[in-house]
This record gives sequence, structure tokens and C-alpha cells, in this order.
Amino acid sequence: MRFCFFLNWPIKKNDKSCSVPYQTEALDNSAAEVNTFYMHQSRPLTAYFILAIFCLTLVSCALETRKKPEEILAAAVQAPTTPLTTPLTMPLPTASHAPIAPTYSAPAIMTIKEPATAKTETDIFATCVRTLSQLKLKQKVKTIDTICKDARELPACTSVEGRKIFYFDHPGILKVGDKASQKILSFSLIHGDEEESAAVTLAWLERLNTIEPRNSWRVIPILNPDGWVRKTRTNAHGVDVNRNFPSKDWHDTALKYWKSETKENARRFPGDEPASEPETRCAMAQIDDFKPNFIISIHTPLGVLDFDGPKVTAPAFAPLPWVSLGNFPGSLGRYMWIDRGVPVLTVELKRDGLKHLEEFDRLQDATGTVAIQAEKLLKKKKAAELKPE
Repeated sequence: MRFCFFLNWPIKKNDKSCSVPYQTEALDNSAAEVNTFYMHQSRPLTAYFILAIFCLTLVSCALETRKKPEEILAAAVQAPTTPLTTPLTMPLPTASHAPIAPTYSAPAIMTIKEPATAKTETDIFATCVRTLSQLKLKQKVKTIDTICKDARELPACTSVEGRKIFYFDHPGILKVGDKASQKILSFSLIHGDEEESAAVTLAWLERLNTIEPRNSWRVIPILNPDGWVRKTRTNAHGVDVNRNFPSKDWHDTALKYWKSETKENARRFPGDEPASEPETRCAMAQIDDFKPNFIISIHTPLGVLDFDGPKVTAPAFAPLPWVSLGNFPGSLGRYMWIDRGVPVLTVELKRDGLKHLEEFDRLQDATGTVAIQAEKLLKKKKAAELKPE
């Protein structure tokens, strides 16, 4: 319709020479006035002049439209000022433009760097060094790297929060079964807020690296790593690991004892089921794997040597008196001594621990002596029971 307008053709109301309906080209609200305007205007030169301008305008628009895709392509191939992190995408011309793409070399597409993710530490040596270095002990350990080169782990030994529970083996110079050789299993930090208990096991590990022990030792310095990190007696589930062992009387007495005797003390909660905690099951796996003759469990702060086992001669160790406090439902002492006949010595350090390194050495020797005495008595008792009357 606009083309008809510029040619100044007279347009009748019902003229269909233009493809667009007549009414859409009305310059105002009166179609009759427009029709009259065109019928009475007869200016050929003006029409040609307007047509020439219109043609030039069309040519200019076409050139401008053709130029834009080429400019976009040229800008797209310029090297970016900053490293690319996503593939470069370039707007392409539409089919109606149909430009010829210029020759250019596309910039290299850089790969997207994956976000950093936390990795599970599988190197037990690195885990050992990192963990033992964070212990805040009065007696500093100077040979952590030497100790940790012997670190090992059992598949079952991972805490509630996924921390590795590692151990160390030091074989004795005498074969297992000889009169003077025992298999001694030692735990510390069963309760996470008794950090000073680890000082004993680490001192023992340092010493075991420099001597040839008569007994074979397995040492677990941190049985409850989550509680140690949280500075709580219980594990991450709020369960007292030393009340969670599956003693034979657990179902009948553990929860009743907790409610009546401890008044539901949260620090001594035995759990809803025996051996419900991974730390407890780890200790059981260590026992089944190592098959000890004697177990040492190191705690604070009562300041005594509490023995669950046969009547032996009390060792001469002045810092900690020899006593028998008894055991509790779900405790290691009841599970191993009462149910299985394996003696358990609970070393209860004073709140300030041991002050001198020689005290650690003498304590280790004393426990080894007790282990040998206890085994002799148990063998003698067993032989008497088997002897026919």
C-alpha cells in the first residue's frame, strides 16, 4: 500500500491493485478524505523524486543489513581479553542475509575447570601424622613420622563421621605361646574427652620402636576419634563406647542400670542396642583379629590401676594404686573378663597424667608383668579343671 502511495496513484475505495486492505493506509480516521486527496493530486515529478529517494533508502538498508553479520563475525573471532571458561558461540546470519563467511581461525576453546571437592584421605600414614600431630599432650611426641610408618587399619574401623581408626603392631621377640610371651592389646581415648590417655600409648609406641619387647603388642591410640574432635566422652551418636560392648547381660541390665544408677546421665548412655556403634565394632574386630591374652584400657582421671582378672601380685607402681572397682554392663571389662575370660587392666591416670617419661616405661613393664602372671594363673586353673578327679 505504501508503494501505491509514493507513485501517487489514484486509489478508489474498492481498488484491489494493492495487496493490503485500503483502510490500513488511512492517514487519519477518514478514509474518504484520503481517497479524495489522491484523486486530485497530479504531480508526476514529485512522484518520481519521492520514488528515487525510496529506492536509495532501500539500497542503503540492504547494504546496512548485509554488513552487520560480517561485522559480528569479525568481532567474534577476535582473541578474548580474559581466559575463556566456556566454549565460544557466535551469532550466525539468517538465511535471508546469506552472507559469505570470512576466513578466520577460531580461538582455542578452554576446558572448564571442575570445582574442587573434598577427597577422602586413603593414605593411612598421612592420616596418622595429621591426627597425632593435633594431640595436645603435656609429654610431646618427637617421633610421629617414625611411629606412623607402621600405622595400619582394619576395614571395619571407621568412626561414625568417617574417621579412620588406625593401629600399630609390634611383635615380641619370643614366639606366641612361650611362657614369657603374651599378646597385649591396648586402647586409649575410648572416651573422647580423656586426651591425656593417648600420651601413654604414644610413649609406649616410641619405646617399642627402640627395644625388642618380650610381649607382642597391638596399640590403638584413638578408638573414639569423633569424641576426641568434639571433646566429648561419647561418640558422635552420643553413646558411651565403654557401655556399648555386647556383654551377655546387656539386654537385661544395661539400660536399667543407666536409668537407675546414673539417673540417665547422658555421658554414660549405653546406646539403644549392644554393639550399635562403629567404634565398638572396631574394638571387637581388633580383638577377633589379634586374639589378645591381655587387654589394657587407658582412661583418666581416677588415678588407679583397676584390674578385672585373676588374683595376681600387685605391681609396684607408686603413682597409681592397685584396686578393683568392678565392671559395668556393656563395659570392656565385663565383655572380655566376665564373658570371655580375658583379663582387662584399666589404667586410670590422674587428671594431670604422668609427669616423667620413666614412669611411662615402668608402667609398660608393670602391665607386661601382670599379663604374664595372669596368663600363668589362668593356665593353671584350666589345667586343674581338666584334671580328672
